[in-house]
Amino acid sequence: MKIVDLSDKKGKKAFLSFRRNLYRGDGEYVMTSEFPLTDLLYGKSVFARECFVRPVAVTSDGGEILAEAMLIFNDKLPLLQVSFFEALPDVREAVDLLISEAGREARKKGVKEVVVGLNAHISYGVGILTEGFGRKISLDSIYNKPYYRDYFAGMRKETLSAYRGEKAETESKLTDPLSPITVCKADMKRFREETERMRAVCEKTIAKTFLYYRTEKDHFYHLMRDLKPFLSGENLLFAVNAKGEDVGFLFWHPDFNQMLKGGRNYTAAGIALAKILHGRKIDTAKLNAIGCLSPSATAALLSALNGILKDRYRYLETNFVWDNNLRSGSINRHFFHKPFRKYEVFFTDV
Repeated sequence: MKIVDLSDKKGKKAFLSFRRNLYRGDGEYVMTSEFPLTDLLYGKSVFARECFVRPVAVTSDGGEILAEAMLIFNDKLPLLQVSFFEALPDVREAVDLLISEAGREARKKGVKEVVVGLNAHISYGVGILTEGFGRKISLDSIYNKPYYRDYFAGMRKETLSAYRGEKAETESKLTDPLSPITVCKADMKRFREETERMRAVCEKTIAKTFLYYRTEKDHFYHLMRDLKPFLSGENLLFAVNAKGEDVGFLFWHPDFNQMLKGGRNYTAAGIALAKILHGRKIDTAKLNAIGCLSPSATAALLSALNGILKDRYRYLETNFVWDNNLRSGSINRHFFHKPFRKYEVFFTDV
């Protein structure tokens, strides 16, 4: 076995091909998760070009890829990231070699820790799925093979949870805001400006989240632009106080993965056609992100979301929440009782 760099055109194609072949026919995997991967792999955004990105693989003596990942570093976070990890079953030796290579890269960068499961930035995805298999993954959630967890046994870890429940049940637990808060919808004609507005609030709220680090202008514009044709102003909400200041935001969308078949590849045109043909089959709304400066802003945004969703969706699902974030975890358990999926992020010193 040996480490192979996949940074050239041929190598990047091989990186994608390994992933697609691994998940071909897997009904729980949906190819929309490739969007952030290709952004980083091909340097399509300012953020991607800001990062050190080194796609690598471990190959057999015959040249077959056994395991792969992108080794990513951004000097705003003093960790070397093993991102977009994929591997065949029963290749522990190859995975260990990959982690060793990450350690060597970390020492070159002057950092002392490697993290497995952070995909460049938590807004791009974080976590190795460890519980909650058996159902097609929702849009903007991470899916991986069930055996990945065993490859990192013995490493330090932090855990995350995603929640899901009947919308009607969550509706009964809403509370009224304690102070005057106005909720407004985004102006999609000014999409770039509105995503920047979202980023500004995010930096004051979600910036406190574990492993989050500061983003630059247009970060969320580049991250969300592929989804824009499927969104309207109601999908991005802002909470505004009596002084006209933004004190919170909420981003939600239908679970568009429900209209796509798992385990197959789609073109952009194919995704658009699937929405026309199967868009009405979506029964789940995804609360992708929320950041608030006060409990009143949280209450106002959740109440506004409930008014928008009404009876259009039967289920409401959240994105990940760190289990070490006790306040957010408590809020989610209040609405949903227990996690729907569990994720883990692994750490090792070098």
